[in-house]
Amino acid sequence: MAPEHSAVLLRYGEIGIKSKQTRRRMTDLLVRQVEIALSEHGVPFSAIDRQYGRIFVETNDAVRAAKVCAGIFGVVSTSPVVVTSSDFGTILNGGEEVALAEFEKGRSFKVDARRVGTHDYSSQDIREKLGERIFEGPMKLPVDLHAPDQEIYVEVRESQAYIFTKTVQGLGGMPTGTQGRVVCTVSTGLDSPVAAFKVMKRGCIPIFVYFDNTPHCDERCSEIAVEQARVLASYVYGHEVKMYIVPHGPDLDDAIGHGPKKMTCLFCKRNMLRLAREIAIAEDAHAIVTGEIIGEQASQTTANLRAIDSAVTDFPILRPLAGDDKVDIIRIARAIGTYKFADEGVTCCTLAPQYPSVFADKEKVEAAEKDMSDDILKQEIRDARIVTLRAWPK
Repeated sequence: MAPEHSAVLLRYGEIGIKSKQTRRRMTDLLVRQVEIALSEHGVPFSAIDRQYGRIFVETNDAVRAAKVCAGIFGVVSTSPVVVTSSDFGTILNGGEEVALAEFEKGRSFKVDARRVGTHDYSSQDIREKLGERIFEGPMKLPVDLHAPDQEIYVEVRESQAYIFTKTVQGLGGMPTGTQGRVVCTVSTGLDSPVAAFKVMKRGCIPIFVYFDNTPHCDERCSEIAVEQARVLASYVYGHEVKMYIVPHGPDLDDAIGHGPKKMTCLFCKRNMLRLAREIAIAEDAHAIVTGEIIGEQASQTTANLRAIDSAVTDFPILRPLAGDDKVDIIRIARAIGTYKFADEGVTCCTLAPQYPSVFADKEKVEAAEKDMSDDILKQEIRDARIVTLRAWPK
């Protein structure tokens, strides 16, 4: 009979280098989110044990629990583990049983080990003796210390040992809520959802905002934007997630009527920031996040970004993708589940000029806006529709 995996080992990274007080606060938050995630996914667990640098979840469904926990911000990796006492002989017996049950025949292996606490054996003793057991055992597996096909790990912590062969890569970053709220502008494209995900990974609580360009866009744009935001909200545990859908057509019409056509995209993005700022104030958010990439489009040259940013001076404008290549963004979008929406092929704006301004002078942009109405933006905020993507507390 194969040994039972009765727990999951959770590893966190950056949290471990924080001050004692900060580490305790962040670990408390992470443990709470582990509890919520497991409960939401219907994974049973009996206890959660915190140790320095590690969190252990006792469960009779360790494989599924490991996968769920790997999808929580702040978790670097997880492993379903077989738990034994720290007695040396027990570790060797348990390790041999795990290898027999989980290793593949004919493939090379390696043993790795680490210890925390005081024991009458070393980590190297575990590597050597367990390696001998497996090498000389029924499977007669070859040893390869440099590029093995499979590995078995033993982690000894005081009176217990944890044995495992599999590791699930986690999201990493910081637990949600270790930073404050941020307004994340999202569209129907690839970039803005990935930008939002990146700040969420750093512990920010997102407030999504979609600017509805009706009648200057395809009908399904708003629906796609909400679907993308729902995917992102699924990564958040223990916090309410809202989305504002703001009518953006009226101020675009105003810009077309009063400003040079080549500056249309600049007026559009400056008004987006102004609207996002009002939402940030209402939601007590700390920053505004956009998906712009330096030089990707005409409106995203460094000169144009400067002209756009001057519309809002009291909130930081964060651009997590500023230096990324498209191939990097596509890779992340595939991993987080938002790439599929790129196949919709919708047009979110039909007003982009054929010959846009590339190196805008912000003073000229500001001068061209003088005849545009602030009342339109105020009305758009009043007309915004709010969608709750994740309700909390329950």
